[in-house]
Formats: sequence, structure tokens, C-alpha cells
Amino acid sequence: MALDDDKEERRRRFAEVVDAYYARIYNLFCHIVSDTHLAADLTQDTFVKAYEAFGRFRGEASVYTWLYRIAINEYRSYLRRLRREQEFVSRSLDEPVETDGESLFTQLPDPSPSALQMLEKEELIQRIHQAVHSLPPRYRAFAVLRDLEGMSYEQIAEVTGLPLDTVKTRIARARALLRRKLEPYYRG
Repeated sequence: MALDDDKEERRRRFAEVVDAYYARIYNLFCHIVSDTHLAADLTQDTFVKAYEAFGRFRGEASVYTWLYRIAINEYRSYLRRLRREQEFVSRSLDEPVETDGESLFTQLPDPSPSALQMLEKEELIQRIHQAVHSLPPRYRAFAVLRDLEGMSYEQIAEVTGLPLDTVKTRIARARALLRRKLEPYYRG
């Protein structure tokens, strides 16, 4: 009976964590990957891993930074999986694909934003997000965590497990890249 009470208490406490942080983790992934379905999948995977580790969470870090660390690790795992998949699918988009004697050309999905996105975002905000998305992955998460999520350098170092100087350098490089990309929009 006491064991069942412990499980129920753990579920209740974790439900509170999900309620408090789900939107923030989802928004983090939306900024990083620019695909709402992928962001939802990564968010779900993050909370599954967090639930599995919740019994071992000792409170040495805040729940906020603990979850962000799991999220960033999930993003890194996603990038590794993506790189492995791309190694196997490396052919020209112009190269025809043979299917039962017919030749088809590879079709790419339309990358333009949805009508809802265009209505919800002003042009400058869209440009900023596009610039963030075009950053190399090793800088993108740092720009999002610092400038969009408002995390301190120390929190980012804790979340990513990197030295503080490395965090500062990556943020500075991400900002420099963003400044170059956005210069035409903030020049009068």
C-alpha cells in the first residue's frame, strides 16, 4: 500500500512539473527546430525521459534547468540520429528515382510558412526566427536559451554541461551571425 502511495505521489508531483514547464520546453523546441510536429515529438520525448529519471532527481539543480538539460540532450540525440540518416540518404534531388520502370523526381515539401504563422507573427519577428533557424546547430540552441528563453550564462552552462567560457563564446558567435543576417532589417 505504501509503495502505491509513493507512486501516486510521484505521478502527482511530476504532473505539476509538466503543467509548469511543458509550454516552455515546447517553445524551446519550436525555436530550435522550426517544425511544430517535430517540436511536439521532442517535447514528449523530453518529458518521458524526465519521468523516467524523476525518482533520481535530487534537487541539486532547479527543476527548470534539469528539464532544459534533458531537452538539450534530447536535441543533441535528434541531431545525431539525423546525421546518421542523412549519411544513408545522400543523393541528388535532381536525380530521378526509379520505381517499377517509371522515373520520378524527388518532391520536396513546401518550406513556406503557414497562413496562420504569417498572421501571428509580424515581419520582423519572422525574420528573427528565420535567422535563428539558419544558425548552425551548435550555436542555435545557445541563442535560443539565452536570448529567447532568458536563461543566464550559468544556467546554460549547467544545462549543456559545458564550461562557462565555452557557453559565452558560442553565444557571442551566435549573436554575431544573427547580427550579420539581420543587418538589412535594422538599418534605417
